[in-house]
Order: sequence, then structure tokens, then C-alpha cells
Amino acid sequence: MKLWLIGGSSSGLGKTHLADELASSLNNSVKFKLGHGRRKKGGPKNYFTNSNDALNFIESCRTTKKHCIAEATRFVGKQNADVVIFLNRIDDKRKTESEDQFNHADIILGDDANPDEWMAQLNPLDMPIGLRRKILRILHSQNDYLNDNLLCLKTKVWFSRDGRVVFGEGLARLIEAIDKLGSLSKAAKSSGISYRHAWGDIKNAEERLGFSLLERQTGGSKGGGSKIMPNARKLVEGYWHIKRNTIRASDKLFENLLLDLDSEK
Repeated sequence: MKLWLIGGSSSGLGKTHLADELASSLNNSVKFKLGHGRRKKGGPKNYFTNSNDALNFIESCRTTKKHCIAEATRFVGKQNADVVIFLNRIDDKRKTESEDQFNHADIILGDDANPDEWMAQLNPLDMPIGLRRKILRILHSQNDYLNDNLLCLKTKVWFSRDGRVVFGEGLARLIEAIDKLGSLSKAAKSSGISYRHAWGDIKNAEERLGFSLLERQTGGSKGGGSKIMPNARKLVEGYWHIKRNTIRASDKLFENLLLDLDSEK
């Protein structure tokens, strides 16, 4: 069973609508919501307020369903999922936990969305290309709703040397996957890239950084297990910290610019 996890930085983003659209497109699927307080009239049939109840529901569906769509923001960054989708608006005031959830998402909708990467996140699910394209249309529609034709700022952060990229978000996620799965080949597969591609990215980064990122262990044609080095963990943590603060600062500058422009009207 594939687990789709949907979260968001606030209410009113259309998380339930997105869950409904995905559930109607994915055969043999089930959806649920993990919320607070009483279930609203007309709300999701499978509604839980207790995290353990929601986890038990997921487990009960594993042998009977192909897809489970979970509208469960509090699970983002805490529970494993095949695809994590995070929704946010450009004017949302994200809490500290939302920043962390934002960084754990595979697909971002709304502020800081990157549609060019969405297909790569869907490829590992081994779905027919037609279905993947249908899911992409659903994601684009939801993204348009969140952006609402607003002028917005797009911020990317990467490290470079001599004009060449050394380290960025893709490599940070790959190293996190290696740390989690204990294998470069498994991390590459979960990231939707080939082992050769992943190995090349790691090797190039190590050459340009001047230190090792992985401790390799023998074990077969694909390199066996891999363990990340202490400096690799520091690098990833430092990268996310810099990115969060860069986005926060640039968003504030952009907000001030828009206010100045409005004052001149």
C-alpha cells in the first residue's frame, strides 16, 4: 500500500479537497483525516483525533487497499510516507513546526512550489504514466488555487564553488534518505534517481567540499550499506537552517516591497 500524507501550514488551504481528488483518481484507495475536536457535519467519514487510532487505521488498510490518503499535518516529518504533500500560502505566518514540516515534504504546493520536480517525486510509485499525469493536473490545480494569481517570490539556496553547484536541496534530501535507509542504492530509489546518478552527485560534492560525506561498506555490486559521516549531518542541518532563514528574510523584504508599491498607488 502507498501512503499519501497531506499537511499544511494553516486551515483553509484545501487539504480535504486535495485528499478527495486524489482518492477519486487512485483505484482501491481510502482516505482519512487526523484533526482536532469533533468531526464537522459532512466531513470525512474516517475521522480521528488520536494519532494512535489513525496509525492503527493505516495498518488495517495495508493488506486491502492500494493507496491510503491521510490528511494529517501532525504526521508530517514524524511518520514514513511514500509521498508527503505540504500546502501553504505566501502570506501564511508559519509556526516553527510548520517550517520543519515544510522541509520534510516531497511536494510543496503554494509558496515555494517547484512543479518541475513533481514528476520525479511520483516516479518511484510505479504508477502508469497516464495516472501520474492525472495526479500532476490535480497538483497544478491545487497550486493555482493557493497562489491565486498572486505576485510571489521564488527563493532557491545552494552552495557553489568556481561557478559549479556543490550542495543543494536535492543532495540534502539524498543524504537524509541514506541516513534513514542505510544504503545509497535504497536512498537513490526512494529519491527517484539512478544509483549511478546518486553516486556521481555524492562523489562530485565530496571533491568540491574537500571531505567525505559517506562511510562506505562492502556488500555487492551496488556498494552495500552506507553510513553518513558526522560532517555530512552537520552540513545537512546547516543547509536547512540557512535555507529557512534565507526564505524568511527574503519573504520579509518582498513583503515590504509590495507594501511600498501599494502605497504609491
